[in-house]
Amino acid sequence: MKIKILLVGKPANPHYAALAQEYCRRIGHYLDIAVETVAAQKLDQPVAQVRSREAQRLLAKIDGKEWCVALDRSGAFWDSERLAKKMNGWLQSGQRPLCFVVGGPLGLDVPVLQRADEKLALSAFTLAHELALVVLLEQLYRAFTILRGEKYHK
Repeated sequence: MKIKILLVGKPANPHYAALAQEYCRRIGHYLDIAVETVAAQKLDQPVAQVRSREAQRLLAKIDGKEWCVALDRSGAFWDSERLAKKMNGWLQSGQRPLCFVVGGPLGLDVPVLQRADEKLALSAFTLAHELALVVLLEQLYRAFTILRGEKYHK
């Protein structure tokens, strides 16, 4: 199985980018993972237009065969153990590649949320999309360590 994470815009903060790379490296011991970016729309346009254009770019990169999990504040709240169980289920089914979608500063547009097979909320807080990427990657890494019985998760 392969995990793809779609992100609107490249992380501008080098510290977030370094953390994301580190967690991708760690996750890479368990399976293939790739973070792909789509261009962020300039925020000097109406919100609806920005979201719509970013959605078009995201949807163009989501394969119809992929199980899509959109990160959105309206999504389900999972703890680390629940994510590990979900990951185990996805791995056991082995039928579809997995794609997580992280929106930009204005979040995800309705068509992306409608395409998603599941919606996940990382926090009740609003997070910078760069930070959301790092939190997601850390939790994916944690899920694998839980499944393997490794000492990272306490």
